[in-house]
Amino acid sequence: MGREYAFYRKKYFLTVTIVIFILFYSIGVFGYFCTNVGYAVKRSRDKLYTSPIKLGNRILIVAPHPDDENLGMGGLIYTELRKGKKIKVVLVTNGDGFERAVKENLRPKTIKPEDYIKLGLIRQQETANAMRHLGLSVNDIIFLGYADGSINSLWDQNWDYSNPHLSRNGYTKTPYNNSYDKNAVYCGKNLVKDLWQIIDNYKPTDIFYPDPDDMHHDHWAVGAFVKYTVELHDYKAHMYSYLVHHYQWPEPWALLPAAGLYPPLSLENVGTKWHIYRIDAEAERAKQKVMRDYKSQFKIMGVFLDAFVRRNELFGTYEDAYYKYTDEVPDFKSRKELPYKVVYASIMDNPLLRLEGSDDLKALGMVRSRKDYFFAIETRGNAAKNTDYIFNALFLYKNKDTTRMKVLIRNFKATAVMKKNKRAFFKHPIAINVYKNRIWFSIPSERIGDPEKIFLNAVTSTNGRYVDKTAWRMVKPDPKTARQGQNAG
Repeated sequence: MGREYAFYRKKYFLTVTIVIFILFYSIGVFGYFCTNVGYAVKRSRDKLYTSPIKLGNRILIVAPHPDDENLGMGGLIYTELRKGKKIKVVLVTNGDGFERAVKENLRPKTIKPEDYIKLGLIRQQETANAMRHLGLSVNDIIFLGYADGSINSLWDQNWDYSNPHLSRNGYTKTPYNNSYDKNAVYCGKNLVKDLWQIIDNYKPTDIFYPDPDDMHHDHWAVGAFVKYTVELHDYKAHMYSYLVHHYQWPEPWALLPAAGLYPPLSLENVGTKWHIYRIDAEAERAKQKVMRDYKSQFKIMGVFLDAFVRRNELFGTYEDAYYKYTDEVPDFKSRKELPYKVVYASIMDNPLLRLEGSDDLKALGMVRSRKDYFFAIETRGNAAKNTDYIFNALFLYKNKDTTRMKVLIRNFKATAVMKKNKRAFFKHPIAINVYKNRIWFSIPSERIGDPEKIFLNAVTSTNGRYVDKTAWRMVKPDPKTARQGQNAG
């Protein structure tokens, strides 16, 4: 009897403890939700983003997947069409690699490659219907047909025609007969070609593209491709980024038409200047109604889609950074903040990060001396041997040639690989320096040469698992210090 009493008493206390935990957790979640509702509804932050965007007459919108065009710019599309502006929407993928959407919408016993194509056709039609309801002609929608979930691979691994990406749909080139290029190979070079042909033919005054700090690999990669294409051909247009996926975005996940759409707090100091684009009640209602046209997605994540129906839309602009030339060996130790910063990253915004911050990227630095290029990584906490650091660079030269560099730092030992036209011409261990939360290394100038533009990015991982990344940002040589360096040389 005593044992039975002790057992039930233990069970009772355990049950009470669990109930109390759930109660306090629920109160915390509810409090967090209410706080974010208040944060979104209050107009106190509107004044921080009052700089207007000035749109020309020919607007080009580049979206990674069907529905992104409405999430980011549905209100703008509705509003600007009624002002007589011309708008074209480019869908880079058909969103055909979303396994859950295949299961929910097609319900196959076993998923086959052709099921992904069926989903892609469904999502194409959803975009056509949605854009028609906003006032856009089907002739102003361009489907490129690239593989969903692959765009980061096209940017990094599958750049050349000889190494195309194999999609879940079973193809290495588009299987859709309505693709802009009906034989588009799933590789980076083909995507650049398509983007440039569209830009060159349409000659947009304004280009909207995914924000470099978007956490989704298709989104940041599409943004990188658009920026690269524009810079490759020195095309001049007003460039505006839009954000869809981020750990703190949008806040909260709820339909709040009276609320504002503000940038995540962690992205307020990364070099992006944010702009509020106000939409009236009619445009807001149109955007909300059109959101239901994306039926295949709404049944899966309708709450998320509705969270973009707000009184404004949000766009970013940013100035390109410049790296300096120095006659001295750069000192990366002495200052409180990393010297020669060219890329700023958000911190403490990723649930995968370690508390001590060894894998939380904070900034990248770059400077050139007479003999070497110096590159640096700064993290929130001290660098650690059990974190892998990868520094990536794409060098763009005046003759439009490109060279890629990847430096892998593991256990505080580094190997640099540089490739041009698929061929590695430099693959060597290199010396690195580590001081607290900074890692830096140098590459001989003769190996890199004199690129006009450089795209930079860094990634951290642990045990082969991705943890954090910086945006891909473009940097250029500072004209003033470059001339001084040339004169000194």
